[in-house]
Amino acid sequence: MYPGTKMDDGTNFTRTMWGNVFVPRPEADAIPFSTKNLPQLLDHFSMVPSSKEAKDLKQLIVDCEAPNMVGETKFCPTSLESMIDNVVSLMGMNDVNALTTAINSTKMVAQHDKVVYRTTSPIKSFPDHTKLIICHPSPCAQAVHYCHTNTAYKGYVVPLMGSDGSTVNALTICHHDYMNFNPGFFEVLKMEPGSQPICHFLPENHIVWVRNDQMPTLRTVSSGGSGFQF
Repeated sequence: MYPGTKMDDGTNFTRTMWGNVFVPRPEADAIPFSTKNLPQLLDHFSMVPSSKEAKDLKQLIVDCEAPNMVGETKFCPTSLESMIDNVVSLMGMNDVNALTTAINSTKMVAQHDKVVYRTTSPIKSFPDHTKLIICHPSPCAQAVHYCHTNTAYKGYVVPLMGSDGSTVNALTICHHDYMNFNPGFFEVLKMEPGSQPICHFLPENHIVWVRNDQMPTLRTVSSGGSGFQF
């Protein structure tokens, strides 16, 4: 999070999947995404029940139907209209904005390209207590997103420079509540729970919804402040 910091090799911001697009709401609503309708969905998408694609679809439905964690609200829209309706309802207003990580490059950057990134400045911060609704694309034949919001999120826009000359304005989410985290996260990050926020970048096809009156503003993040763990 500090200017000049080198990211780990393999850090990548390009979209995590290609080809799945939104379908019109009537088509999406024809077969609701639910465990009960899984056989119909597999038939609709011509998926073999034992295939990886079918298992991914089943896991997505399980995740979407799971009870909300403490402080969390989630939904899984299967159409753009459904996503916007849910966002507007949760925000309590129509004046909202959809933000994504932006990559500026003179060439196509593939997932396998070895680009080393360093943080630059200035870093922008969303105002404290901003409600952020984060929508992640899911592996499915059509566009289905896993969207969630939590009271313990803090958002930033972090600029980075790549070794290939590309620049990135990366949406960054920091988690300040670890109650529902898998203990394995802390082993991988070599940190104690509660010692510092856990932050992660979002690839370019993940969406953060925010109210227009809570857009990110300039913020100075100095090396003498509290740490952030990626």
